Amino acid sequence: MKKILIVGVLLCLVAFSVGASDILRSIVMTGIDLAALRSAKTVTVNGEQVKMGGISINKLKKNFAENDFSTLTLDERVAIYEETHLKISSPLWRNLLIGFGAGSKSQGDLAGEITGQILDWSSLSLVGVGAGLFLIEFIMLGMFGQSVDFQNPDELTNLSLYMMGGGAALFVLGRIIQAILPAIYGSRFNKTLREGLNLTKDMSDKVALGVSLDPAISLDKEPQLGVRLVANLAIAP
Repeated sequence: MKKILIVGVLLCLVAFSVGASDILRSIVMTGIDLAALRSAKTVTVNGEQVKMGGISINKLKKNFAENDFSTLTLDERVAIYEETHLKISSPLWRNLLIGFGAGSKSQGDLAGEITGQILDWSSLSLVGVGAGLFLIEFIMLGMFGQSVDFQNPDELTNLSLYMMGGGAALFVLGRIIQAILPAIYGSRFNKTLREGLNLTKDMSDKVALGVSLDPAISLDKEPQLGVRLVANLAIAP
């Protein structure tokens, strides 16, 4: 039985090595996919094409710093927001049901996608190795006319069961974490988008300038009647 345990541990190491290589390959391909992503969400500002969708939050802030969106009307800015803001519900369900950061990828969140892939690959690899060890023991015992004793399990049985249980728990926890990521990233992206476009949550102007003409009367020395230009600047929270 000790020889079987040694063989199982060696197979474990090999399986983890293969799993690690799959994770690295998946991460590299993720970077290539996002780098080659053609964003359909491009807007025209002062005659220049500016990418507003399929980019990171830092890139979005940089685009706002380099371009003057204050020249656009309220309707134009609202239209840009409606076209480029990130959805949250569908990426959340994609991460929860499909996994591997699929929902985060649809948002352009590279960190979220890589996190999802690492969590899913790690948990499934752990379950797979545990199941493989259990299958090896089952086959080896069957060759000698024996069966697995769950009442008094040996070291290899315990190891395989712990690995499968731990992997399953990690898988469930990973999917819960992945379901939270799109909500966090989408909220941050949309908030940055609104602030850059000077919009409030109800899609009204965050900075409003009002100009009016008020009558003015002066009683110094001789009474005079005139008109006063009044400007009001309102900044919404």
